[in-house]
Amino acid sequence: MIRYLLSICLLVSISACSFTRQWQGTSNQQQAKASFKELIGKQTFTLHVPENDTYLSYAFTETDGDLSASIKSPSATVFSKKISTSEANRLHLVNQKGAEYTVTIKGKRASGAFDVRFVSTPN
Repeated sequence: MIRYLLSICLLVSISACSFTRQWQGTSNQQQAKASFKELIGKQTFTLHVPENDTYLSYAFTETDGDLSASIKSPSATVFSKKISTSEANRLHLVNQKGAEYTVTIKGKRASGAFDVRFVSTPN
């Protein structure tokens, strides 16, 4: 009985892990970007708004599997969607210097890329 319980605990702890192959990316306080293959689980990044008047630029691309992404500000969900091929946009942020934005990507054997960053121009 003890072996059975230990094997169940081990299985649950392993299945809760995130796994990704060929992850190539970078992240800092104003940007998170990566390309990847077979994302299983989720990855979370925290970005800090650098200026009072800036733009949040994001691009998500799914090439295989199931990929969903979300961006949350301290007060609201800015973006939350299952990515079918690609999604990109820029949002104008005013008077939010220092605010934390959380970027989360979740995948089920997903391959693709993402780039979320703060930029100073609308184009």
